[in-house]
Amino acid sequence: MKYNTQRDKLVMPEYGRTVQNMIQHALTLENREDRQRCAETIVDIMSNMQPQLREQSDFRHKLWDHLAFMSNYELDVDY
Repeated sequence: MKYNTQRDKLVMPEYGRTVQNMIQHALTLENREDRQRCAETIVDIMSNMQPQLREQSDFRHKLWDHLAFMSNYELDVDY
């Protein structure tokens, strides 16, 4: 069994390890259309996890910024 103390640190812990794993998976996709669709799905999931951001006028922009930050700005998609 692998403990959380033995795993990589989470960049933004409020989204959890599952979202971080999805982002890591998106980084491995070679087809740009698949990456884009995966990134849009991840942002939708993130918006469900952070409903308090919906009150802000630019909440989708913030979620895309969070996605870029968590991917270490390596995810090649249309933000």
